[in-house]
Amino acid sequence: MKRTDNDAIVYEEKIAPWLPKRIVDCHVHVGLPDFVGPISPERSEAIWAMEISNSQSWSELRANLELLFPGKDVWSLAFGWVYREVDIKASNDYVLSGISNPANRARGLFVSRPEWDASIIEEALNYGFRGIKPYPDLAPQGQECSIFDFLPHSHLSILDKTGGLLMLHLPRRGRIADPQNIRELREIADKYPSVKIIVAHIGRAYCLPTAQKGLPQLADVNLYFDTAANLNSDVFRLALDIFGPERILYGSDLPIMMMRGFREHVGETYINYTNGNYSWNKNRKGPAEEARYTFYLYEELLALIDAVRSMGMGQREFHRIMNSNGTRLLGLTT
Repeated sequence: MKRTDNDAIVYEEKIAPWLPKRIVDCHVHVGLPDFVGPISPERSEAIWAMEISNSQSWSELRANLELLFPGKDVWSLAFGWVYREVDIKASNDYVLSGISNPANRARGLFVSRPEWDASIIEEALNYGFRGIKPYPDLAPQGQECSIFDFLPHSHLSILDKTGGLLMLHLPRRGRIADPQNIRELREIADKYPSVKIIVAHIGRAYCLPTAQKGLPQLADVNLYFDTAANLNSDVFRLALDIFGPERILYGSDLPIMMMRGFREHVGETYINYTNGNYSWNKNRKGPAEEARYTFYLYEELLALIDAVRSMGMGQREFHRIMNSNGTRLLGLTT
């Protein structure tokens, strides 16, 4: 993949002036296509991101980061794909091999299956993983489940003992606004105070009404929120207002966010616009407009910059989100 002239203009004129020298990306996927079994059309329709990419090698990640952020020192918190079609063990082994290579500038999370004994989690942390990445799709009940259906208390106990990281993708259609999700997040934070909890995608609050229903109820809970795959400046603005820049982490969700296009937010739903030939891509614009599309990741960063600026904040706060918060959380040298 190459940067277009429009990509270069967007980056150089609107994004680069805001960026720190080092960027810490707290939400990156790596893995090989060999790890992923057949994916049915029904599954692709249910989880639209599955059709975009299920593969990013370590070398591809390095190339993508150089393409997106030329000349920047980018560190990643990486983990494998988390769908039921994935060979999770092989994927975890691949992540472990990559974080052992200094050239990758990465720390790793261990994708956990709920049926695994807690000793497997403990062993993974001893090998060098910084924490775990459970996922609702790996629960027998599917996405409409309790957090504890895919993240058992025994796994949380190990994390609490070690002060490990938890990257949590919330289940249920209600996302961060779901009362059960809110109750269970509070329970985890109360029972396991040493666990460093990162709520992915700002709690999957891609639209403002969802964020307004859920985020204020968690203002007093010790949580971090990553920005991965969220393109909504209104949501970012609300999160900054409630939690401040100290509890927001930059995340990309690469390679998904290499897709070009933009997102429209209508009430509690969003519409993805892209020039990609995906089966779900029914909302197409004309060729001239699609030719001007830039990376979804750049759209995320533009939305975040807009939110920071509109809150009366500046580079100092933006750099906390893009670098120093992640540096502290991952134990990187400053």
